[in-house]
Amino acid sequence: MNKDQFGYYLVGNHKTYSKIEALELAHNLNLEAKWNFNETVFSTYPWHINTNEDIKKLYKKRAEQIRNKYDYLVLWYSGGADSFNMTNTFKENNIHVDEIAQFHSFEGEKTWNSYLNKEIEMVAIPGTKEFLKAMPHTKHRTVDLAPIIKSVFGEDDNRLDFIYKSNNSFGPHQLARTYVREKIEDWRKIIESGKKLCFVWGTDKPPIHYDVNLDKHYLEFMDLVDGAGVGPRIQIENRSDWHDEFFYWSIDAMDVIARQAHIVINYLRNVPKEDLDTQYLNRDPYSYSVAHDGTYVPQLLSRPSMKINNLIYYLTSEGLHRLIYPDWKIDTFTLGKPFGYVFSPRDRWWFRGQTMDDQKRFTSAIKSLYKKFTKFGFYKHKLLEQSIGLDFSMLNLDHFRSKRYYLEI
Repeated sequence: MNKDQFGYYLVGNHKTYSKIEALELAHNLNLEAKWNFNETVFSTYPWHINTNEDIKKLYKKRAEQIRNKYDYLVLWYSGGADSFNMTNTFKENNIHVDEIAQFHSFEGEKTWNSYLNKEIEMVAIPGTKEFLKAMPHTKHRTVDLAPIIKSVFGEDDNRLDFIYKSNNSFGPHQLARTYVREKIEDWRKIIESGKKLCFVWGTDKPPIHYDVNLDKHYLEFMDLVDGAGVGPRIQIENRSDWHDEFFYWSIDAMDVIARQAHIVINYLRNVPKEDLDTQYLNRDPYSYSVAHDGTYVPQLLSRPSMKINNLIYYLTSEGLHRLIYPDWKIDTFTLGKPFGYVFSPRDRWWFRGQTMDDQKRFTSAIKSLYKKFTKFGFYKHKLLEQSIGLDFSMLNLDHFRSKRYYLEI
């Protein structure tokens, strides 16, 4: 499988899968770093055409595509809307799935009542049990990442070079995910037997943006794909027997992305009056995300928007999910997205061990990068800096963005 499909960085003529390497080169050479996400293929697609196809039929087609390519499918179902719709598509269309799986960190947290574990316990595990009623030949697996996280910095060259193996999600959780194929014995045996085992990830919603000056919507992808289990390490290893598929953000699913986007645009161009200033569509540009300490903080997110009556309205997560995922229940329990992907709340148990060398080394590396990347690198949250000052636990790296693909002409 071509690992370039998950994106890569260019600094001059130098290509790298590592965002940190790209930033270092850009700063040292005083050149611009760019992120390429399937630009050659995406640039050929007629994004402006609305096919009006039934979105559920397109989801079915995508599921069949993936099933036909691989011998053994593992769907990563977290309980969120994207992975629910993915898993439900296989179930609803009687397309065989070998396993449904979830990550958790019970061994580290010692409780299910934590940021990562709570949704797994309350939504993903019960949801999987419901799916299995119609999928009796599918296996259910939960993977505790805590023991892998505890060992991961002692493996390979991770102790010194872990920062080159993440691009957005820098906590140990993401790095540990890239090792599960090697750690789970029966997955390792399946791969060694020559069968094509594939991890399928629910990445991601259509990244729709609004050009207010042109009054046109466009797609613009961001380099946050390592939030799943696909990151620089997977790409650098370039193992021919390791397979990953994004259910949505794929060159094989451009029709899905386009149709999702046009469903949203059609809604925004014809918003029912009763939806204005509701949980689906409102004028608040902020979302409230979970910080490292468990508190909720305001965060500007790039959400689909539209000028209506000379005011900008923003589509909420509930509003977006209602439009593109017909079977999703918008009242499903969720703790919300994490504010930070460096000092993430899902790794809070690990960061509490501040007397340990690994945690000290991690924090030192992030502080060093913050001082080094003075031109571009870290996103500064102005509201938080004004109220609490610089707090390294609130840091995020700036996103690189793809070429714009206009959906309206």
